[in-house]
Amino acid sequence: MSGQRIARRAFIQAGAGLAAMAGSLGARAARGASPNNEVGLGFIGCGGRAKQLMNEFKKFDDVAVLAVSDVARYRMAEAAKLLAAAPNAHSPQQVDDYRKVLDRKDIDAVVIATTQHWHGLPFIHACQAGKPIFIEKPLSHTVVEGRAMVQWAKKTGVIAMMGTQQRAGEHYHKAVGKIRAGELGKIALVECWNYHNTGKRTGQGKDGPPLNGLDWDRWLGPAPYVPWNPSRMDNSWWFAYSGGMMTNWAIHHIDIILWAMDVRSPFRVSHAGGKFVVDDLADAPDTIEASWDFPAFTMQYTYRGFNNFHTVFPRPQHHGIAFHGNKATMVLDRFGYDIWPDNAPGKSIENHGETPQDGPWQRTFVDCVKSGKPSPVDIEDGHRATVCCHLANIAYKVRRTIQWDGEKEQIVGDDEANGLLSLPRRPGYELPKA
Repeated sequence: MSGQRIARRAFIQAGAGLAAMAGSLGARAARGASPNNEVGLGFIGCGGRAKQLMNEFKKFDDVAVLAVSDVARYRMAEAAKLLAAAPNAHSPQQVDDYRKVLDRKDIDAVVIATTQHWHGLPFIHACQAGKPIFIEKPLSHTVVEGRAMVQWAKKTGVIAMMGTQQRAGEHYHKAVGKIRAGELGKIALVECWNYHNTGKRTGQGKDGPPLNGLDWDRWLGPAPYVPWNPSRMDNSWWFAYSGGMMTNWAIHHIDIILWAMDVRSPFRVSHAGGKFVVDDLADAPDTIEASWDFPAFTMQYTYRGFNNFHTVFPRPQHHGIAFHGNKATMVLDRFGYDIWPDNAPGKSIENHGETPQDGPWQRTFVDCVKSGKPSPVDIEDGHRATVCCHLANIAYKVRRTIQWDGEKEQIVGDDEANGLLSLPRRPGYELPKA
C-alpha cells in the first residue's frame, strides 16, 4: 500500500503542476493547430474504442498522432502497432502517464477514451493545459463530476466535444428537422431500445495478480481498491467503472431525443428491471425498462441483454428510436428512418437509408481545432444527455421513482438518491475545483 500512496502523492503533485499552467490558458486554448497546419494529437486510453478512433483519425492527412498513453503497456504497444500500419503511418511516443502528454507543446489536442470512471481527471487536466478535447461518451461517471467538467471547459474556453457520432449523420439531421417542423404532429411518447444477447458478459473470473504490464492501482484510479480480476477488465458492466448499458448505448439515443425534442431536463425518472438472466460477476442489469417524464412527453428506454427478438420488423436493427406523433410515427436508427402515417400505419410513406459512419464527427473535431471554432454541440448538451443516464441508474439503485430539479441539479426530497449524484473518490484522485 505504501507504493500506492507514493504513486497517488506524485499524481497530486503533477496535477498541481498542471493547475499552475492555467494563467496562460487563454492564448493556448485559442492557438489551434501547429504552424504547419497539422494537428498534433495525443491519445489518453488505448482500449477497444480508442483503437477504433485511432483508425478514423489516422485517415486524415492533416493529423499526426504523436503520443499514446495507457496504464496497460501492452495496450499502448498494440495502439502503436496499429498506428504504424500503412496507409498514413504514425510513430507515436508511448507514455505511461497521460500528464506527460499534456505537457508536450506539440500536442494540439487530445482524445480521451479511457474507462468511463477515468474521464473526469484527464478532461480537467486537459482543460488546465489548454488542450482541445475529444472525449468518448458518456461525458462523466457521475452528475457532480460532469458538472465539474463543464465548469472547467467553460472557465478555460477549450474546445470540448463528446463522441456521440450520430450527430454527424445526414439522416439524423433530416429526421430532427422533420420532427421540429411538426411533420409527425404532437409527440407524446418517444421510445428507444437495444436488443442483443450478450452471452456471459464478463464471466466468472478469479482474483489474482495483475497482468504483466498493467498498473492495476492506476487502472482503478478513483474507484475503490479491489484485487485484480479478469472480469473487471470488461468494465462496461460494472457500476464502479461505468453505467452499464445506459451509458454504453442509451446515451446515443437520449442525445438525439433531447436534440429533436428541444428539451433540457426531465422532472421525473424511474427504472424497472434487473440482472435476471446473465450469470457473471458484474452488477449492471441485463433487463431495463426506464422512463423519463418531461413536461410535454415521456421518453422510454428498453434493453434486453439476453434475447435477440426485434420488435420493429421493417427496421431489423438491434437499436432504434420511435417518435410517436398524432399524425405519424418515425422509427430512426443508424441505417436510416421510416415514417408511418397514423391513418395507414402498415405502410411507410418515407424511407431514408444511410450507411453508418464514424469518421465525420472526428473530422468535425479536427476542423474545430484548426479553426478555433467551438464544437457544434455544446459540452453542456453532452452533460445533460449523460445526466439522464445517471439519473436512471440512481433510480435503479434506490428502487424507486425520483424527482429531478434540473436547474439545481438536485434530486428532490430523497437524501439517499441525492447522495448518489457523486461517488467517493480515493485520496489522490479528487477533482480540482474550478
